[in-house]
Amino acid sequence: MLSEAWILETENITIGRLELIEIDQPWFRCRFSPADGWEAAKEIFEEQAAAVDSGNAIAMVGPIEAVKQMDLKLFPVSGGDPITPVIIQIRGETASFRY
Repeated sequence: MLSEAWILETENITIGRLELIEIDQPWFRCRFSPADGWEAAKEIFEEQAAAVDSGNAIAMVGPIEAVKQMDLKLFPVSGGDPITPVIIQIRGETASFRY
């Protein structure tokens, strides 16, 4: 069973907290609260969002790959095994991920 909240980290740097709003298979839609590591990651997620919004599949490749290379992990607040998202998007106060 999934936790309703996760801590998003990369290389022991906490980017933020995701709190589940709804599951819209295959997406988990969440409320995003930034942590200290968010400022360093923010630009990468903004570039990904802009590329996805463009609808240009070629333009999406680089930004999506940049997010994947961050080696992100979602740690359930209630404990348990971490989740490695296949794709994750953060836009302002919302986040969506698939695993």
